[in-house]
Amino acid sequence: MANFANSVSLPQLSKKVNYDNWSVQMRALLGSQDVWDVVESGYEEPTDDEAQTVAQLAALKKTRVKDKSALYILYRAVDESGFEKIVNAKSSKEA
Repeated sequence: MANFANSVSLPQLSKKVNYDNWSVQMRALLGSQDVWDVVESGYEEPTDDEAQTVAQLAALKKTRVKDKSALYILYRAVDESGFEKIVNAKSSKEA
């Protein structure tokens, strides 16, 4: 995933760019990387990882990776002023 995001020209959101066009492009890009669902819906961190089954932990790990991948793409797809607004986001949905 990171290799993909580093090798592709990402749509850039800036004050000069139409947000609607950028959001359509980002939705398509994030969907093509199979991470749009976690951006749109988010996910809840369990309060106790030890109470999870092996399958639940595996699914949680996959979701966490998808979320961080999406967050990384979002960080790269905004200009400096946009980055300052999302830098403290804990999840891609929050960003």
